Amino acid sequence: MKKLITGILIFTTLTNIGYSQGFYLRLGLGYAIPQAGQTLDGTSQPYNGSLNDSTLQYKVKNTSFSAGLGTFVGVGYMFNEHVGVQLDGNLGISTKQYSFTESNYNYQGVLSNVTVQQQAKSPFIVIPSLVLHSGGDKIDLYCRMGLALPISTKITQNQIIVNAPGTGALTENDISLSVTSSFSLGFAAAGGLSYNIRDKIKIWGEISLLSLSPFIKEADITAASYNGQPQSITGAPTYKFSKNIAVDSNGYNSPAYAQPFSNVGINFGITFQLSKGGNHSSGRKGNNEDIDPNKPFRRR
Repeated sequence: MKKLITGILIFTTLTNIGYSQGFYLRLGLGYAIPQAGQTLDGTSQPYNGSLNDSTLQYKVKNTSFSAGLGTFVGVGYMFNEHVGVQLDGNLGISTKQYSFTESNYNYQGVLSNVTVQQQAKSPFIVIPSLVLHSGGDKIDLYCRMGLALPISTKITQNQIIVNAPGTGALTENDISLSVTSSFSLGFAAAGGLSYNIRDKIKIWGEISLLSLSPFIKEADITAASYNGQPQSITGAPTYKFSKNIAVDSNGYNSPAYAQPFSNVGINFGITFQLSKGGNHSSGRKGNNEDIDPNKPFRRR
């Protein structure tokens, strides 16, 4: 009887270990809010807020171009029930738009109101991580720590200039730009828990942290209009930014500054176990003899 009980316990343990190992797929949805960070651009103007130029009254708010609704797709591999590695792809699907307005700005000798609207265009960040689990049967606590690799951090920017030259009639210039950043490593971490709802399927919730501030690299004019009429952009200049650059009087070459992408997120999702670990996936004993659960345990 003791050997029978021992055999059952060994078989159960091996089965549990097998399901705690192997590949898995995770899908998720989350919302990110700006983490405290840089709020001024290279001209010391706010990314988000307002400025009355005549009285120099600023109103500045936290900004992150990765803030908003995002989705997660990841794959991972557990070496055992406690340690694994994971590769996530984070895609922004509805990022927050930021708007900054400067009143009474001297534009070509005329006091004007300038509004700058900026928004990240589907930012995509890859996050390779080390994952640690508590190994709980039903409820499992976990944390992950890794790097943030910005694959795409392109930002669209609209500059809207409204003034009343000469006759007093309002005129509006609208210039659209595409802003790219240099590749820069960041840091990502998260802590959460998963709940086993059925065999090979878990739901999870976590709080994540992203620290990422890539340097601006280039800004290109993509469209322009005057009082709603499209204007030709043939020959439009490209604005270059670098950490080591000779600044010119036209502003076509300027020193680089960091673009804020850091955030704190709340994420939820589901995980599917894809395979068992290699060491125990066959369900065989050490002598390679198949175990038949319908046959009684035999004394040797």
